[in-house]
Amino acid sequence: MSSWPRYALSIAALLLAACSDSNDSFVETEPLVPLSTAVSLDSGPVEGQDSTRALAWEYLGIPFAAPPVGELRWRAPQPPEPWTETRSATELADFCLQVPYFESAFDGSEDCLYLNVFRPQSQERDLPVFVWIHGGGNNNGDTGQLTPAYDGARLAERGNMVVVTVQYRLSTLGWLYHPSLAGDGAADASGNYGTLDLISALEWIQRNATSFGADAGNVTIVGESAGAANVLSLVIGEQASGLFHKGIIQSLGGSVTPRSAALNAANTLVADLTAFAGLPDMQMSDEETAEFLRSFDAETILTLASTPEIIGDGAVIPEAGYDLIDSGNFPNKVPLLLGTNKDEYKLYTSPLGFNEYPDGTPELREAVGTYLSQAWRVTGADELATRLRNNDDMPGVYVYRFNWGSPDENGDSPLPGAFAETGGAFHSGEISFMMGNEDTFIFAAFTPLVFTEDNAASRATMADIMVNYWSSFARTGDPNGSSLPVWEPWTNATGAAKAVTLDVNFTDDSPRVEPDTTVLTEAEVYAGANANLDGEILEETLRRLDGWFGN
Repeated sequence: MSSWPRYALSIAALLLAACSDSNDSFVETEPLVPLSTAVSLDSGPVEGQDSTRALAWEYLGIPFAAPPVGELRWRAPQPPEPWTETRSATELADFCLQVPYFESAFDGSEDCLYLNVFRPQSQERDLPVFVWIHGGGNNNGDTGQLTPAYDGARLAERGNMVVVTVQYRLSTLGWLYHPSLAGDGAADASGNYGTLDLISALEWIQRNATSFGADAGNVTIVGESAGAANVLSLVIGEQASGLFHKGIIQSLGGSVTPRSAALNAANTLVADLTAFAGLPDMQMSDEETAEFLRSFDAETILTLASTPEIIGDGAVIPEAGYDLIDSGNFPNKVPLLLGTNKDEYKLYTSPLGFNEYPDGTPELREAVGTYLSQAWRVTGADELATRLRNNDDMPGVYVYRFNWGSPDENGDSPLPGAFAETGGAFHSGEISFMMGNEDTFIFAAFTPLVFTEDNAASRATMADIMVNYWSSFARTGDPNGSSLPVWEPWTNATGAAKAVTLDVNFTDDSPRVEPDTTVLTEAEVYAGANANLDGEILEETLRRLDGWFGN
């Protein structure tokens, strides 16, 4: 007999059996297609390009749904028409129809359901997916055409992620609740067409993520302002279940409108359009009303009405809206990162911003800007985090205060001139840094005025802080993992960890990340205004606070 030990003969027999043609368990796997600018999608092949901003590939203007025009206006998004020839994905598509900021005429297109993908130039796979949902009150916004700071190439490279930026229908084209538009099912009837666009984009990501070397089981949705409200609406929406695994909510703005209020707004639009057409007493069936609404050009509709609030329709968005957070009865309990900017509202009161008080005194602008910024922190961060953490089964909630640009305790700010005081850490000011685009101001035309050589080092530090924390969170659900200070999750225990402030030291441009254990409340905001203001300034500030808090 052979001198081999018996166990060696047994192992050899097993190996021969495993390699046998008769072994049905042996499956030959096809080699992975190398990652490149060429990608095969479920709807057809596309060819992207090298980014000029980073060591990344970009695939621009990919349709994730059919154009929502004609009979598809105010319908749930439909699949795009497939193609067989390689489609060029090297230019951004038209943004959704709107009147852009600081302009007076409509621009964009109804045919706007496109997204963009950015990934590092590497062969690394199973990368996390970071989905950017732009803000703009659900009336405005784009994926880089108007706002170059939204370009995702640098974030993809620096964060080692697959970054997706997505467009969705805006204003009355995106949110309109009327029985005549009920169509074939609950989705068509919901009125939440912009929300459905985002769900459709997330479904597209599930089908196509692996083609870009991404992990469809590790998707983070990220939004700012109205985009943050869209993220929160997906957190409470059953139809988005399983399509994402973490969420980032920056400067939450917006609410959920009851069906009754949404229907009143839609009926007003129909009445205005019949009057506009010279037929104020026209009676129509639901079918005739739908045809009538779709007969108008989009610009006329948007001129007569703006109904951009998310609708609690009971199908796509629960009727209870964000109140579900208090009951704990919402489906997508995922790790969340959220926060606000110290001077959120000063963008609106500043004469260098939207200048809500063109004839107001500097003192009035400062008062309204200061106390509405505090109110924004209450509703967009502290109150929201407290409500979320009241649920025992809620995963980690991480809260930030973005302070870059706001004068520090010595009155120093990296921002030039008067904008340090009148703008500071203003609404949307964090986005350039979060995207790794610290060379591009959020309002691109003002870049050379605000982003100067003197604050270049400070900007680079701020971008490193945000890209590191944000990408770590997207990867694991925990922002920690780099050499930055530990960021503890929010807890509701008195004096325990709450938030971190994100800033840069003025003297040496080093990171300034510090814990904050305070919780700001509505009552404290009112108390501060009453203690520090008087006369007409106090009266106007209290009026604005009442509007903000719904009092």
